[in-house]
Amino acid sequence: MEDLRVGRYNESSKTAWDDFVSRLEAHSILFYRDFMDYHKDRFEDYSLMVFQRKKLIAILPANIDKEGIVHSHQGLSYGGLLFKPNSSFKLRLAQFAAVMRFLSSNAIKELFLKNIPSCYRTDNSDMLVFDWAEAELHRTDIYSYVPKGSYTVPNRNRSRQLEKAKSQGFEVRKTASFDEFWNGILTPNLKNRFTVNPVHTLEEIEYLSEKFENELLLYGVYQKDTMRAGIVLFIHRGVVHAQYSAGDEGRADGSLDYLIDFVVKKYNTTKIFSFGTSSESKGELLNSGLLYWKESFRSVNDVQQFFRIGTKNHTTLINRFK
Repeated sequence: MEDLRVGRYNESSKTAWDDFVSRLEAHSILFYRDFMDYHKDRFEDYSLMVFQRKKLIAILPANIDKEGIVHSHQGLSYGGLLFKPNSSFKLRLAQFAAVMRFLSSNAIKELFLKNIPSCYRTDNSDMLVFDWAEAELHRTDIYSYVPKGSYTVPNRNRSRQLEKAKSQGFEVRKTASFDEFWNGILTPNLKNRFTVNPVHTLEEIEYLSEKFENELLLYGVYQKDTMRAGIVLFIHRGVVHAQYSAGDEGRADGSLDYLIDFVVKKYNTTKIFSFGTSSESKGELLNSGLLYWKESFRSVNDVQQFFRIGTKNHTTLINRFK
């Protein structure tokens, strides 16, 4: 414990931060500073860096709200304390204790963690740390993904749609036509079906696609020169995540199904394919239709959990050392 030091992130640490993210086991483009900072006007950053003898060994992408509560960054889908690869459990435990002690000493009473889904990592030992820190389980969402190399064909109902689509002359293309997808398909679809807007504005997604030209991709399925459906993918090292997908009002002809089948087959041989959550109302409701649609592409289900931790409980972690 004595050789661990915790400090807040500042812009002079961007290179060190991004280099650390590039080597994470739980790799995600969401943790790079260009992604985190595109909406920095909406969140007061409170990201932390943990050092051992001047070497960066862990990071916590985070922000602080108006009530003085620190969150694993609310502008990201998941987060938490991120460790260097092959960190021992004892070191992970010590780092959690050091971060909580740092927050407590800076008058931060609570830490909210939006845990990373298990498909992004193999080590879930932090669940034991949460138990020892007397963390309160605040929320649980269902989370769907297709295990790497497992996808061959969808279920019977989806296969019927694919058979229908084969006669439509569809062609899948990687495209930069975000405007066509955002304004022509995605936004009208979300408004009409769910009365919501995309999390990202068109300007934001175009900015991010320029920053991450190989990791943020748009695929469209075209009938002649008309985009009928689209999907935005976030390409992480071991996981491909479907951030947005939508078809036009005529998607009953199988256009969106055709597109999803294409991209899952393209990436699932080497990566997990993530469909994300089907939970609504802060985890209290299940969108059963959306979940069935994901399951029809052979996804399996796990959970993503949210925890509230009292920072004063860092002493309960320290007492676990023998």
